[in-house]
Amino acid sequence: MNGQFDMAVDEALLESVGAGESGPVIRLYGFSPATLSFGRFQHIKDSILINNLTRDGIGYVRRPTGGHAVLHDNELTYSVILSRTHLTPFRKRTIYEFIAEILLKGLNNLGLHAYINQRRIGELRNPDCFATKGEYEISSPSGKKMIGSAQTTTRQGVLQHGSIPIGHACKRIGNYLKIDKTVFNTEPACIEEELKKSVSYEECRDTFSLAVQDMLPVRISELTGREIRRAEIISEEKYSKDSWNLLY
Repeated sequence: MNGQFDMAVDEALLESVGAGESGPVIRLYGFSPATLSFGRFQHIKDSILINNLTRDGIGYVRRPTGGHAVLHDNELTYSVILSRTHLTPFRKRTIYEFIAEILLKGLNNLGLHAYINQRRIGELRNPDCFATKGEYEISSPSGKKMIGSAQTTTRQGVLQHGSIPIGHACKRIGNYLKIDKTVFNTEPACIEEELKKSVSYEECRDTFSLAVQDMLPVRISELTGREIRRAEIISEEKYSKDSWNLLY
């Protein structure tokens, strides 16, 4: 699935879970083609280099969640969707902390002993998500940001997204955004760099899947026909249009 449809799927699942039609969801996926995503309220249209994206065959989409821009290429994306009845107390910090423990388990299972940030670090004006480390986000042993995460909350539930870089592709984000590299010069971490070995997408996905299964009573399932149809409508009406993607 392309990035625009992936965002529509997550929004459709948020509706389904929030309405009580589905249980809580943890989704692991990759983007095809590679895609630049940016936050729900991020002012991006004057800094995104559309011609460069087109030249390199890279898509773009505005996420329903907040945060800054992420280049989804050679990485694993996760989404967690919960209703307000699934976690008590239902607060932003509680949700971040709950998900951070799962992510940490996945990294540990890969052999990477990362840690959870206890405070925000970095320059908020930088449009690159991996330039700022938020509270309860994951850092590598060397102190670099390992996983970027963002949330959106509705009256019915919450959707949290995150990107887990496997290789160095996320460092190419400067090719697609107007970033003053003399001011905003960051070096995000990736799994292969930290482990000093190659790791496939499938290995990363399966390791995180097992970490989820070890910590939570989950079952593997497919999207329902109703969720697919709803995602198709949302994609057509919202995520496939520049009136949404380049709104700001």
